[in-house]
Amino acid sequence: MALQLDLNKSQQKLVLSLKKAGIVTPPTVDIAFVLDVSGSFEDEHVDGVTNALMTRLVPWGMIFDPDEKLDVFTFSNGPRHAHYVGEVTSANHDRYVERWIIGRVPGWKGGTDYSYVLEKVLEHFGWLVSSASGAIPSASPGFFQRIFGGATPVAAPAATAKRKSLVVVVTDGDNSDKDRTEEVLAKSEARGDLAYFLFLGVSNQGGTFPFLRKIGDRFDNTAVVIVSDIRGFVGLSDEELNERLLGAELVRWLSR
Repeated sequence: MALQLDLNKSQQKLVLSLKKAGIVTPPTVDIAFVLDVSGSFEDEHVDGVTNALMTRLVPWGMIFDPDEKLDVFTFSNGPRHAHYVGEVTSANHDRYVERWIIGRVPGWKGGTDYSYVLEKVLEHFGWLVSSASGAIPSASPGFFQRIFGGATPVAAPAATAKRKSLVVVVTDGDNSDKDRTEEVLAKSEARGDLAYFLFLGVSNQGGTFPFLRKIGDRFDNTAVVIVSDIRGFVGLSDEELNERLLGAELVRWLSR
C-alpha cells in the first residue's frame, strides 16, 4: 500500500492536536508499536497496510520519544512468540514490516495471546524487573539469521530505568488468554506503572472486539479504538487520525 506522507508536517499537526486537547508541552513518553502476526492478519502485512499504519505513528515517536523512535514488538500465541523486533524511525520505516517481520519473527502466522507480549513490553520499559511471562530473552541477530535467513535488528537492550510508556497494540482477532491478560493489566494498574495500553482492534468483517471493550472499560490505563476499515483509517488526515487516537482518557494520562 503506497503512502504519501510528510512526516515533518504530520509532526507539526500532532503538536497542534495536542494543544487543542490542552497539552501545550508534550511529555516525554517511550512508545511501543506491538503488532499481531497471527495467521488471520497475514494479508494486511503482505499488502503493506500495517506498515502504513506504523508509519502514521512515526510522528508520535518523533514528538514524544527522546530518541524519536518507536520500539517494535510482535506476537502471536504463547510466551516464545512475544518478540522484540527493533526500532522504527523516520529514516527506516519504509517497508519495515516486509524487511524485518514477514516470515522472520517467531510465531509468524500463529494464534493470538496478548498477555505475554504485554509483559515483555513492561519489562522492556522497566516496569517488570524479571521475566514473569516465561518468555525467552531476545536472541542474538545471528540466531535468527540461521533460522529465517537475512539480517535482523539487534536484541532489545536491558531496561535501566522505568520509563513512561504508551503501548499501541494492533490486533485483528480474539485472544486465547483472556484471564491472563486481565491479570497482567490488573497487576500493572495495581503497581501504578506509568504505562498506557491503546489497543487498535482491526476488522474488515465487522468485528466488535468484546474482550477489548471489556478491558478498556475495566482499566483506567487501557483503551480500545475499533478500526473497521484499516485502509480508510490509514488514509485519514493527520487531524482526523489524531482525533481518533487521542481519547479523553489518554489525554488525561499524557497530562499526568
